[in-house]
Amino acid sequence: MKFLKLTLASVLTLSLGLAAGCSIFSAQPVGAEKAPAAQGAPAKTGDAAAAATKTRMAPAAVGRYYDFDDIQVPNALKLDKKRSLIFRAGKFKAGVLVFTDNLEVQSLINFFIDSMQRDNWVLQGSYKYPRVVLFFAKKGKTAVIHIEESTFSTEVTIWVAPAVD
Repeated sequence: MKFLKLTLASVLTLSLGLAAGCSIFSAQPVGAEKAPAAQGAPAKTGDAAAAATKTRMAPAAVGRYYDFDDIQVPNALKLDKKRSLIFRAGKFKAGVLVFTDNLEVQSLINFFIDSMQRDNWVLQGSYKYPRVVLFFAKKGKTAVIHIEESTFSTEVTIWVAPAVD
């Protein structure tokens, strides 16, 4: 009888422990990790996502403009100046900007499609798998955004060139 009570108490304790452990994992509402992407911010992967979510509070801080004043880039991306090149002729600028970080590809696609439309770019076409290439155009310019994900990082390359109207 004592063995039966001890076994029952052990099973009950184990069940309560598992139930409590499972409730820890469901403490965050479903879809809460997608909140930055819904605001136009690219989502990070892994532990960096929690840190990035805490630092991105204001929608205005989602992206910034580098050398092209009509192409917004997510703040989380880091400019690789050694691999970037900007050409200037009069008022026109062209060239390539290379950025890296560990962001989700789909959130980057959503970010660039939304932000480019706000800056009056028109999506002309795209490729997807194994990398993503987005083709944009506006009067006098074309832009190509290449997104490629590797094991530990994501690289975004932005090409801007003149276009014949």
